[in-house]
Amino acid sequence: MKQILIIFCLLSVSFQALAQDKKKATNGEFWGKSEAYLHKQAFQMFGLIDEALTQNPPVVGAPMVRKLALYNLDAMLHETKYDNTEPFNNFVDSRMQQLLVELNNPVKKGLKIFKVYNDGFIARTQSTTIAFDIVRGSIQGKEIVSEECIKQIVEHCDILFITHNHGDHADRLIADLFIEAGKPVIVPTNIWPDDKVIQHLRSDEIIDKEIALKNGKKLQVKILPGHQSELMNNIYVVTTEEKKTVVQTGDQYHKEDINWLMNIHQEIPRPDALLVNCWTHRMNDLVEGFAPKFVITGHENEMGHTIDHREAFWLTFQKMEEIKRNYVVMGWGEWFLCK
Repeated sequence: MKQILIIFCLLSVSFQALAQDKKKATNGEFWGKSEAYLHKQAFQMFGLIDEALTQNPPVVGAPMVRKLALYNLDAMLHETKYDNTEPFNNFVDSRMQQLLVELNNPVKKGLKIFKVYNDGFIARTQSTTIAFDIVRGSIQGKEIVSEECIKQIVEHCDILFITHNHGDHADRLIADLFIEAGKPVIVPTNIWPDDKVIQHLRSDEIIDKEIALKNGKKLQVKILPGHQSELMNNIYVVTTEEKKTVVQTGDQYHKEDINWLMNIHQEIPRPDALLVNCWTHRMNDLVEGFAPKFVITGHENEMGHTIDHREAFWLTFQKMEEIKRNYVVMGWGEWFLCK
């Protein structure tokens, strides 16, 4: 029943977008109405980008059609006049509804990575669904991913890991939803330090810990003492019962940490997927340090940032073209099966 409801919602979003464009524009309709003209154009652009991403799902490398879609998305998201507008909101809703539909499909084999928003990821195997840095996001106080959507995402997940104490990675409402459901929340010691239910884990040495889940499964977790400048940033190395390993680096950026991260593959299982922030320090050295099977980038176009810090997909592609490993660049609400 729930899956039928989600599909209905997805179709409703699509029909609403189509309804906006059903009336054909006529010559002269927008003369003297430049804002209305650009608003109509935004519906067309966001809708086409959404369609292009849907028809051309993530793959290894940089196919031209996906680069065109994501570069055009950069252009739309870097024009602040579209922040919190109906065309933008429709785009986000469509992306999230597609993600929710896919979350209803179990993973029979392998490791599937979902990109939610910004640096928020979900890693799923047959036994376990793991959330990293899931946030609603906001533009000038208005949430980007709806609370109702977030509640459905939390229902699918078994555990939440938060890398560091920034609002675009740590969302108290989402942590509370996990806690209310009896699901573990793992954070560094400087996030909500007075909350005794949350598990606060941080050390100057590598932490090696087994974490039991509500569903009876167990995760093997190594926590690396990373940093974003001077702020503590936990790097999580999580291995499931299927021996699938995913690494989330959070906002790792530290000129001294890279010296030991370049050899970290000697101390951890080989990652099936490395989730790396697109602006990390010395990307190639960091990637080679972990030696993953797949590299998946995050943190493009955080909408709460100013334009100069809404990291562009075109910048990500430039960096990743120098990487020797298999890399995947995803937009919001997309997924990739690592196999």
